[in-house]
Amino acid sequence: MITHAEVRTKALSDRATATTIGILYLVGTAGGAASLVATGGGLEGPDYLAGADELGSGLAAGALLVLLMGLSLAFIPIVAFPVLRRVSERLAVGFVVFRGALEGTWYVVTAMTWLTLFRLAGDDAVAGENGTVLFTAGETGGILQSLVFVTGATMFYVILLRGRLVPAWLTWWGLVAIVPYAVVAVLGLLDVLDVLSSTAAGLQAPLALQEIVLALWLIVRGFSRPPQTA
Repeated sequence: MITHAEVRTKALSDRATATTIGILYLVGTAGGAASLVATGGGLEGPDYLAGADELGSGLAAGALLVLLMGLSLAFIPIVAFPVLRRVSERLAVGFVVFRGALEGTWYVVTAMTWLTLFRLAGDDAVAGENGTVLFTAGETGGILQSLVFVTGATMFYVILLRGRLVPAWLTWWGLVAIVPYAVVAVLGLLDVLDVLSSTAAGLQAPLALQEIVLALWLIVRGFSRPPQTA
């Protein structure tokens, strides 16, 4: 028989988990935005990479900020797992795999790529040849990472919806906003749309805004109800 003290302890633990998830979301978002500022809006092509020395330490700073973003976001499914598994263990594991392991690995690789470009920037001949290869690989990897993100995010929102852990309107906002985000990734993979264009940014904006609202909700209100073991 579960005692009142045990129920209270679990509720406090779930509240701390929700707050931590919200903070990690905000730290990751801030790190990503700061990385774009540090690199002047991001890396935009082979010619830009060949002249990466113009960024100087900004490129290295951007790499470290990307790493901060990646680690913050990768820890979200790990922190959330004990709560999410009570709704659906399979989806919770999938969330850890896609948004933790796979997406986190991509952010680490991106940071290493940027640091490599920073080291190569002093040698124009080397940077011109290798920078193009790194850029092409990074651009393709970034598009595939978006598909990984969409898959993991869908699992997360399905758990939130099934467990009624946050208001339904907030969860449905995320599920609907995933669609244009996925469209950008697919069109980018087919080379139909420039994923760095303003059109792509506009299609991705609803989900970015939803994640910020979700983060603030979790920090201020926590989970709407204690999830029960599935």
